[in-house]
Amino acid sequence: MARILIVTSEYEPFSSSGINRISFFKKHMERQGHFVAVLSTTTAAQGLKSDKSYDIDNNIYRAFTLSLLMRRLLSSRRLPIYQKLSTYGKYDLWRIFAVNKGDKLVKELKIDYVFSSFPDFISVAVAQKISKNNNLKLITDFRDPPFAIFKRMKSEIKLKRCMAVIAKVIADSVHIITCTDSSLNLLKDNFHTSANSVVIENGYDHNIICQIPDKLSKEKEYFEIVHIGTFYENGRDIKRVLNALLLIINEADCKIKLRLIGDAIDPEVVRFYKNKSDKIELSIEPPLPMLDALSIAKEADALLLLQGSRFDKQIPTKVYEYLALNRPIWALVGIDGATHNLLKKNIKNVVISDYDDINSLSHDLLSVLKLDAVTVPSNHLSRQSQVNKLDHIFV
Repeated sequence: MARILIVTSEYEPFSSSGINRISFFKKHMERQGHFVAVLSTTTAAQGLKSDKSYDIDNNIYRAFTLSLLMRRLLSSRRLPIYQKLSTYGKYDLWRIFAVNKGDKLVKELKIDYVFSSFPDFISVAVAQKISKNNNLKLITDFRDPPFAIFKRMKSEIKLKRCMAVIAKVIADSVHIITCTDSSLNLLKDNFHTSANSVVIENGYDHNIICQIPDKLSKEKEYFEIVHIGTFYENGRDIKRVLNALLLIINEADCKIKLRLIGDAIDPEVVRFYKNKSDKIELSIEPPLPMLDALSIAKEADALLLLQGSRFDKQIPTKVYEYLALNRPIWALVGIDGATHNLLKKNIKNVVISDYDDINSLSHDLLSVLKLDAVTVPSNHLSRQSQVNKLDHIFV
């Protein structure tokens, strides 16, 4: 059996979709009999309390970096030191301590493989350095491709440094994992890698979906549309949905409640749309644990997905979870993207809109209001079915 060191700057008890993927991989590898340790930052870096017993039970080792509080102090408007000095992100300082700690762990734990996951530049940079120092096999999971991040970098120096890191990581990786075929092809076309590769889709966690109670049949005064996650002006702009709502609200035979769970939007935007119609209710809600958020989604009349062409190479975990819930889905997506291709194969509960075709959105929304969902088997979309592809990597 293999002995594996996972390098990730963020890990449990901190929670995110990326961490969920890494944690799921770890548990699967352990069930296969492999020994898996994790090298991460101190919990203070995420503003959390230390839990040494949890770390010991789960073979989690931590290397120093600045705490969340200290980073905030060094990132203030009066003292914007951290943004200027940081190249790879908020855990830049971790690199020095993590490489040193990782080299020691390799010897103490007799590690065979180093595993890491992108889009965290610092994690893959540390993993590449540890593997190089100790002549170990490097495996890199690109759950997001780097190119959209490259485009957002304003500093030419930082851009070149980060591109160099990715080039080194890909050159040194003996195996590359991606979430979509298009993401894998993008890496191959741009970096001409000869590494072995496999696509392991994000999928949904079957065990969590099974914990969600069946949707209760109850009368509502409104048609409830739920969105889980974050918004961006470019690619996930909620104003497109709100404008479509205003155009069709008088044609709808009910009030519409839009529940936005996990991200705030501009208060001015909220006030503007609330004043436009008393038939539209906006509810802005904080992030929730996954089970709680998906339980709300299961009760919704429809689920909202925003995934513009900026994200064409990616399929968020949320898409698989939405499909597994068997609720009507209104998907505003890039029409040539990976998410669009997946939804076309699972179309029965989905109304697909071209994110960039604003004129068609109101008509599509009316179709969503009339859509009756059916139960569609989705076991093939679960993480449990996908993760078995890891088994031939660690031999």
